[in-house]
Amino acid sequence: MARHDREERQHRRWHEDARKYLERGDLEGALPVLLRLPRPLRDGLLPRAAELFRGAVREQHRRGAWGMLGTLAARADVEPGLVEHGVEPEEARATYWPLMWAASRAREWARARRLWQPLAAEGQSRAPELAGAVEAWLSTEGDPAAESVAPLLACLPAVDPRLGVEPARPHAHLMRPRTAEAVEGAVLALYAREPYSVFANRVQIWAREVPDSMGRAVWELAAQLAARELWLRVEAAQRVEGLREPALLLARAAGEVRDSPAIASLALQALRVVTGGLPPDGISREEEAEPWCALAQAAAFPPDTRHWVVQAVSGVRFSDAALPRALRLCEALLLLEPNAALWARAVLLWDERDPEAALAPGWLQEGLSRLLRAQLPALLSWLAAAEHSERVALTECVAATFKRELVESWVDACWEAADEELKYLLSHAVVILLDRTRDTKVKQQLERLLRGAHSVEAAERLLEMGGMLQQAEALMELSPEGLRIWRRFAPRMLPYQVEFLNEAVIQASSDAEAWDAATRYLDARGSDAAYLDVLLAMDGTGREELSRRTRARWLEQRSKDVQALAEAVVACERKGAPLKHLLPLLEAFLQAFSGQPPAVSSPAVKHAQMLARMHRVRPRKPKASKNKESSKTPVQRKRSRKLSLVKPPTGEGTS
Repeated sequence: MARHDREERQHRRWHEDARKYLERGDLEGALPVLLRLPRPLRDGLLPRAAELFRGAVREQHRRGAWGMLGTLAARADVEPGLVEHGVEPEEARATYWPLMWAASRAREWARARRLWQPLAAEGQSRAPELAGAVEAWLSTEGDPAAESVAPLLACLPAVDPRLGVEPARPHAHLMRPRTAEAVEGAVLALYAREPYSVFANRVQIWAREVPDSMGRAVWELAAQLAARELWLRVEAAQRVEGLREPALLLARAAGEVRDSPAIASLALQALRVVTGGLPPDGISREEEAEPWCALAQAAAFPPDTRHWVVQAVSGVRFSDAALPRALRLCEALLLLEPNAALWARAVLLWDERDPEAALAPGWLQEGLSRLLRAQLPALLSWLAAAEHSERVALTECVAATFKRELVESWVDACWEAADEELKYLLSHAVVILLDRTRDTKVKQQLERLLRGAHSVEAAERLLEMGGMLQQAEALMELSPEGLRIWRRFAPRMLPYQVEFLNEAVIQASSDAEAWDAATRYLDARGSDAAYLDVLLAMDGTGREELSRRTRARWLEQRSKDVQALAEAVVACERKGAPLKHLLPLLEAFLQAFSGQPPAVSSPAVKHAQMLARMHRVRPRKPKASKNKESSKTPVQRKRSRKLSLVKPPTGEGTS
C-alpha cells in the first residue's frame, strides 16, 4: 500500500512537470517525463505534445538534422500517439516518412521497420515499386539486391542529356583491419565514408573483434576522431545533447584504454569544453546529462585529474530527468576514491530523486563508512561550509534511511568537533532514529487523527473520542532498542532536543532526578519555549509539584519586566498550554503592568492585554492591614477619637 502511494505521488509529480514543459513549448524537456506516465495520465497531455512533436519533425526535416530526427523517431516508436493523435492519416504518414528514414540512417533497422508499417499499405496502393524498394532496403538492412530495386529504377523518367551524366561511384563495404599497419587507413576511411553514427558503431565492433594489440590502436585513433568531431560540433554551436555521439565514443575509448595519457588528456579537454556550454541552471534533461557524465567518468580515471573532476561534479546542479545518470556517475567516482563533498552531493541528489524511499542504496552507506574510517576531517569541513538547508537535508536523509548502527557511529564521530548548530542537527538525527524504533502504523493513525488539533486539550479530546489514548501512551514509550539509543546519547543531547527531556522525565525514578534533568535543560536554553517544554513534560508524567516549581522559577525570572512577561504570555498561548499555566502568567503580567506601565505598548503587550480581557483576568488588590490604627496618620487618629466622644452611647435606657 505504501509503495502504491509512493508511485501515485511520483506519477502526479511527473504529470505536473510534463504539463509545465508543454505549456512553455519545451518538447525536449516534456517527452522523457511524459513517456514515463501510465496511459490514463499520458492521454490527457497527448494533444499538446503531439502538436509540438509534429512541428519539431517538420522543422528538423527542413534543416536536415537527421541526428535529432533519429531521437524523435525513438520517441515515436515508444508512443505512436505523438504522430497520430488528432490528425488525419495523411498528415500522420507525412510525419512517419522522415522518421523512418532517420531510423534507417542511424542503422536502427528494427525501429525503421516498425515505423514503416503505417506507411506500407498506402505505399503499396500508390507506388508499389517504391514500396518494394523500401521494404527490400529495410529487410536487408541497407544492402538490397539489384533485382529488388530494378522496378523502381525502370519507372524513373529518362535522364535529360543536357544535364550530363555522373558516373556511379561504387560504395565498397569496408572490412576491419587485418594488421596493425592497416589500422590507421581503415579507421580513417571508415570515418570519411560513413555517417558519424555508423562510424561510431562500427569502430567499436572492430575494436572488439581485432586482437588486443590492434584494439588499442583502434581505440586511440577513434578517440582522436571523436574529439575532432566534438570540437566541430561545439564550433557549430550545437547544444550539449548534440554532442552525445562523439562524447560517448571518447568516453568508451578512455574506459577501454585507461592507461593511455593521450586519451585521458582528450577526455579532460572535452569535459572542460562541454562544461563551459552547460545551461546556467544546470542539467535537467537526460540528453544533456548523458554526454557530460560520460566524459566526467572518463576524465576521472587518471589519479592526477580525479580531484578536479570531483570538484566539477560537486559543483554542477542536476535535476529532474538528469538525476538517475548523475547518481550513476557519483557511484562510479566514489568507487574510485572516497570524497566527502561528492558523497554529500550524491546523498542530496538521491534524496531529491526518491524522497519517499525507506532505505538508502548500499553504495551510499558504504561511502559513509569509508569516510568515517579515512576522511572524517573532510566530512566535518563540508558540514561546516555547507548551506544550512543542505546540512538539514543531509542530516534528515542519513538519519531516516541509513542503517541505525551507521547513523550512531556517524553522530558519535562528528559530535566532539561539532559546533552548536551542528550538535543541534546531530541531536535531531538521533530523534529521527528514535522515531524509527516506534510502530509506524500506529504513528500514522495518530497523525491522521490529530491533524486538526490546535492545543494539548484538543489533542486529548480527539484521542479519547477516537479510542486511541492507550495506543498513544504505548507509542510514547520507547522500545528496548529505542531505550538503548536514548541512554547512549541522552547525557550529551538533553539540552538540545525536547524529546530527550520528555524521556528523561519519564525515566526518572524520583522528583529530584526529574528536576535535575529539567534544570539542565533550562540552564542551557532558558527561553519561554524551554519553560513550556518543561511544564508540559511534568504535566505528562503527573509531577504537579515540579510543575508548580517550574512555573514559580519562570515567574521569578520574568518578574517586574512587562515586556518579558508579555512575551511569555504570548508564547504560552501559541503553544496551546493549559490554562493553569496561562492564568498565573496573565496575573503576573497585569500586576507588573499596573505598577510600571510602558510608555509605548509593543505588539506582545497588546496581545497579552487582549488575552487578559478574554479570560477575564484582573490584577489582585493589595491586602488591607490587620492593625488599621497603626496605618492611620496622627490627624486621622485625633479625628477618630473626637468622633468616639461625640457618638451617643448605646445600650439599656437609650431610645
